[in-house]
Parts: sequence; structure tokens; C-alpha cells
Amino acid sequence: MKRSVLFLILGISILSLSSCEEKINQSYAAQMAGITNFQTPISNVKAEDDELVGVYFMPSWNTSPDPAIDRDSFWSCITGREDCSNLKNPGIWGPRGRIYNARYPYEGPYLERKPIAELKGFYKRDDPEVIRKQLQFMKQSGIDFFAYNWFYGRHYYYHLYFGPQSKIYYPEGWKIDPNRDGRVAVPGLEEWADQLKVMLEVNAALPENEQMKWAINWCDDSDERWNLWLKIGSPETINAKANYEGEKPDKVLYLKVHEKITRQWTDSYFKRGDYLKTADGRPIVYFYFPQDAESRAAYYGLTLKDLLDLSQETAKKAGFPGIKFIAVTAGPMQQNERAYGLPTVWKPKNPNRPWEGGTYQKRQLLQEYVPRLKAMGFEGMTGYVYHNFMEKDNKSYADMRETYRGHWNMWSEKFKNDPNFEYQVPVAMGWDMRPAGGTWPQQSGFPSEPEKDRVHSDKASFTAKLREAQQISRKYRPTNGNTVMICCWNEYLEGNYIEPTEGHGFDYLEAIKEVFGN
Repeated sequence: MKRSVLFLILGISILSLSSCEEKINQSYAAQMAGITNFQTPISNVKAEDDELVGVYFMPSWNTSPDPAIDRDSFWSCITGREDCSNLKNPGIWGPRGRIYNARYPYEGPYLERKPIAELKGFYKRDDPEVIRKQLQFMKQSGIDFFAYNWFYGRHYYYHLYFGPQSKIYYPEGWKIDPNRDGRVAVPGLEEWADQLKVMLEVNAALPENEQMKWAINWCDDSDERWNLWLKIGSPETINAKANYEGEKPDKVLYLKVHEKITRQWTDSYFKRGDYLKTADGRPIVYFYFPQDAESRAAYYGLTLKDLLDLSQETAKKAGFPGIKFIAVTAGPMQQNERAYGLPTVWKPKNPNRPWEGGTYQKRQLLQEYVPRLKAMGFEGMTGYVYHNFMEKDNKSYADMRETYRGHWNMWSEKFKNDPNFEYQVPVAMGWDMRPAGGTWPQQSGFPSEPEKDRVHSDKASFTAKLREAQQISRKYRPTNGNTVMICCWNEYLEGNYIEPTEGHGFDYLEAIKEVFGN
């Protein structure tokens, strides 16, 4: 996932377990040969004590300024550097963009990351045929749900009487200005959701026992979006008539936008039968890097609990018994890394011109931040990618397995006596950000830690890590719950992808099937 920027599906099998196993194995062999018959459903029956397996799904988007040209944010970077927007972003790499030289040479293209022919290679993100196969691959492999990385831009004002903007979600009955083509009073819209739209249409068209469950993983983590939000009240924006007097990003409007975000969830997603819910009917929302939202809410004197409470209130008004929030966290754990810790406050450099940027302050180490999550309103925690544990960094997959064991043991032990806060055991298949420039971006134009772009697994090492995750999940089942979260289906630019590719085929899905399937 950009750093600048899944439970249970019950099916009734008419096959014996042994014949089902045989049929799935035959299916994989057929898939590898490119002759799979996807009309044959594979039931995914799990006993109550089995793990529920989730996987994060990262959307791609069009980076071309010309809407007639689709320059995919993933494929453009994998196939070369000329059209890779990541490498040219001065906000990430400095004014010259990513610099390559003899010491930091370009090592692409990364064509081993090309999806298999059954997925049409470098596919269009909204191709329903591709999406149907993606969902079926997940289901057949023992994955129970996906958590879609969901992004939202608070700063967008738009006009409901104007062409394509009329299709953008806006809460029914909320104020608009009919004299300005139905200009909305409360800005904000979901971003990069065209893929999700088709995924849900395709999923709903499948027989119920073949459908995937899914959840939102809210990624409120972009400093760039935050500054754009603040800019809607700037004199320059008002003078350019992009916005108008009174449309200012104050505390009242900020809270109204947060209510709007939750209303979009309740109106567009939570009512769906395929949305992931608890046994008591509460929709589950994953919240990626809550510290970012907390630090920006602090600008208005708000706490993260204020925001989650508002979401709970909004969901209950819509007829739901509430929301179950799961925090997705990671971060440094050493005192000498505190400067890179989890912020709790954002302050503008110039209070009169906050859109020009600010600083993230009062940073905490991960072990200081995690104990605060429950009081904020979270009922559980998991991870996306752990890059270190205490003084141990990931410079190989063996390192990653060691750091993950450290986190698993630490957090499982911490919450083992708390039945009201679960630790969902996370797993990752690797890390290699070279297509996006490297780890981590610096304004100098070079990655600061390129040695961390060699965290590569294979089927055997990934299978071993899955088995370890299963063991720790079962050891602490009374408080951990039974969810295992895998990163990721398709984080291609971060080198963290289990989707079948020309490089690793079905290896990672077969590993999941071997450990968690039926």
C-alpha cells in the first residue's frame, strides 16, 4: 500500500472431503495448464474451529492525465520506468524524481510479476472476466474474505446535476445548492473504487455459496490528501473560484465529512449480503494506520474516539447494531527510531496557511501506541506488513519470519486475558519495492534502505510461515479469535502479492489451500 501514502462463508458440499480435495487438486493442475472449467463450484466448508482467512486487496488507478489513456499505476511501473508515476513524484523523491546511477541502478522491468494468461496478463482493473477468476481463485484456495483498501478524498466538491458527477454518492436529503448545478454542501468522495464496483457486481452475480465475503480496509493515510482538504479554504482556491466563501475546512465540516464517509458505508456497502459481519450483525471495518487519522483529528481538538463514536452513532441510526473496528498497525519499537514513530498530533508550520504543510508530533513507539487502541474504540488489531521487531529488521524472508514471530508472541500474550480485544494473526509473503523506486523514498532521489528490498519467499517458506501463524492462532484462540490476515493479494509495487503470476504461478494459493483449505 502507498506509504506517502479479510469470514466465514458456509457452503454445503455434496462431495466427500477426500473427493473434494482430489477435485481441487485437479482444478489447480488444470489451471496451470490453462484449461480450468470455472463453471464447476468448489465448496469451501470450514469447521467452527478452523481459521478464517482474509487477504488485503489493493486497487490500482489510472495515472494518465488524459482520461482516454489508461496508464495503470501497477503495470506502468512493472513494465518500465518511463511511465511510472511513482518514480516522477517530487513529493516522494524530490524535484528530480527517482535517480538511478551506478550505485543505485535500475533493475527492472519486473516482468515476473505479470499475472498469468488466465488473468489476461496485465489486465484492466475493471474487467469482469478477470475479476470473476480472481474471486474464484480466492474461494478455491481457502480464502474466506478480502479487505479492500478503501481510499477517500475529503476535499472534492462536486455538482450532482452535472454529468458523471450525478452518479457520485451523496447522502439522501443532504443540502445542495440548486443554483450551482446541485453543488454539494459537504465535500468528499471515494477514490479508486471503480474496481470495487465491478468486484461487487460480479460477486453478487455468483451463486451464493461461491461468493466471497469482503470488508473495507479504510486507508486514511495520505498527507497529500490532508493538505488538499485544508486547501479548500485557502484564499488562492477561493479566488480561483474552485471553492466559495463559507466552504472552509473547519471542525464542523470535518465532522460532517466523517459522518458522510460512514453514511456511504451504511448506504452503499453494509446492507449487502456479502459484507463481512460479526455474529451479532455488526459490519467489520479495518482501519489502516489509525495514528494518521488521530494526529489530523487532533488539529481540531478531536480524538480518534470522537470519530469512531460518530461512526457508531451513524451506523445505529441506519439500523445496524454498530461497527466492529479492527486497527491495522505497525511501527518502530526502538528508542533511537522515535523520530519515525506513530504520531498523535499534527500541527501546521504556519497556522494561517495550514495547507502548506505541517509536522507530525508526539510520536509513540508501537508498544506505546497499541495499549491505547481499545480506549479509542477498537475491538481488535492486526497488521499489514511488519518491517521489524525491536532491533531486528527484515533483510530476508528468514528475517521477516523472525520479526513476525516476535509480534505474534508479544501481542497474543498481551491480550490473552482480554476476551473483548482480539489479535488477528497477520502473514506477509514478502517485500520488494524496487518497481516503485525502493525502500524508503527520500527527497535525495534515492531509497534509504535498499537492502530491505530482498525479502523474497517461495512456496516452501511461505507455507512454513502460514503453519506457524496457524499454530499461534490456535494457541491463543479464546482471545485471538480465529482470523488470519494475509498481505496481500496484489501489492505488486511492494513485492507482496499472492495472485498467480508468471513468476510464481499458483504457488502461494496452493500453500494457503494446503494449510487452511478443506
